[in-house]
Amino acid sequence: MDNGPWDIWGYHLAVRKWSRDMSLTLKDCKSIPLWVKLSRVPVQYWTKLGLSYIASVLGKPLHMDANTTNRYALTFACVCIDMEATSSFLDSIVLELDDGSTTTIGV
Repeated sequence: MDNGPWDIWGYHLAVRKWSRDMSLTLKDCKSIPLWVKLSRVPVQYWTKLGLSYIASVLGKPLHMDANTTNRYALTFACVCIDMEATSSFLDSIVLELDDGSTTTIGV
C-alpha cells in the first residue's frame, strides 16, 4: 500500500487500508495522488521550490522521486501531486519566466 498509487492499463489504482466502518462509495474520493512527469523545465526552476511552484498548477505537490531530487536526469522531473478528482488533466503548463517571456512545460 505504501508504493501506490499505480497506473494499470491506463487506469489509476489507489489502495487504502480496510476498516469495518468504511464507506465503499466513490463520493469519499475527492482527490487522488498522481505521479506526473514534467518535461522541458528550465534549469533555474529545477529546485524543490521551483518544481513545487510548477506542479501546484495541477494540484498540491506531495514529493518528488529520487532521480528528480538528486538531479540525476534533467530531461524530466517526476512529482507526486494530490489532484482534485473532478479537475481536468492538463497536457502542458505555460510558465512566465523572470524576463517576461514564456515557456511551455510538458505534463
